[in-house]
Amino acid sequence: MEVNRRGFLATAALAAPAAFAGTDVSAAPSGKPLKVCVFSDIHYHPGVWTNTENTSFLEKIMARAERERCDMMIHLGDFMHGVRSPAQKAFLKLYNDFKIRGYHILGNHDQDGNPYKETCEAYRMPDGHYTFDKGGFRFVIADPNYFCNEPGKFIHHGRGNYFKRGKGSTINWIPPEQLEWMRATIVGSPYPCVVLSHQSFERAHGAPVMNKKDVQAIFNEANAKKPGTVRLVMNGHLHMDNLRVLDNILYWDVNSANYQYFAKAHSRYPADYVKTHRGSPHNIGWKEPLSAILTLWPNGRIKIEGSKSDWLFGVSPEDAGYPAYDEDGRETLPVIQSADMTFSYA
Repeated sequence: MEVNRRGFLATAALAAPAAFAGTDVSAAPSGKPLKVCVFSDIHYHPGVWTNTENTSFLEKIMARAERERCDMMIHLGDFMHGVRSPAQKAFLKLYNDFKIRGYHILGNHDQDGNPYKETCEAYRMPDGHYTFDKGGFRFVIADPNYFCNEPGKFIHHGRGNYFKRGKGSTINWIPPEQLEWMRATIVGSPYPCVVLSHQSFERAHGAPVMNKKDVQAIFNEANAKKPGTVRLVMNGHLHMDNLRVLDNILYWDVNSANYQYFAKAHSRYPADYVKTHRGSPHNIGWKEPLSAILTLWPNGRIKIEGSKSDWLFGVSPEDAGYPAYDEDGRETLPVIQSADMTFSYA
């Protein structure tokens, strides 16, 4: 766990289309906290990944959001691997039509089976990147799902095209036009900002956003003009749990709701299970879904109430012959940690 206590008060307690803007009726600051159910990388893919034979994982997460009386829900990408099959449509409808408003962020796999504009329409997103204001906060959704076969030419993921990208290509870019949109949206925000993306703006390894330093420069520019403009940056993608404070901003690497993926297959899951989940030999799954309840206060307090599960079939990474830690020293665990911290923006 990388937590730098410089920048927040001693109350911190930790445990193991382009220009679209939406404004909610509750956008104006009220002094009240905003409560959000956060989850990521549920990877609904029946017949392939673990825990996707039915909708129970999603239903349990939504039940938690209702129990906690959340104001909204956010999924941080890789919700599904396409939007066309009857099962996919039913899964999406369950989330989209839930009584608590749910927002989507595009992951690298969300448009595997269709053009990304079709995914945006199904997910009720105006575009891959967009913004909305709610509860006295501005939520800025970034879209790094671009790759380059040649410098300066950005191609958006669609129909699984990034699997066949050219030799020597680079992946996970924020194109120049989107950078300018981010700058205008964040620097000009009347509210504190929460920035969300599927890929990381903070990681050193694990295919972070290629031009993450340009994005961090926008955050720092905004905070130099008005301290506390960018308060929290969240991502999914690597299926890991980590909190890091960088330049007085909390960066949250949100764990998968479902599993960790490994390129090399293992043989620890029951044969009958593998027959109905053909990708599961590449998964170390959780027994129950992971999610978090995020509460934001105007005064700079950020509270995360995480969750903990057990290993599916009792199989840990070590049991399957995998390393426990990645290149950034982050551990694969069926956990989203909890934290309660208050930042100072003097």
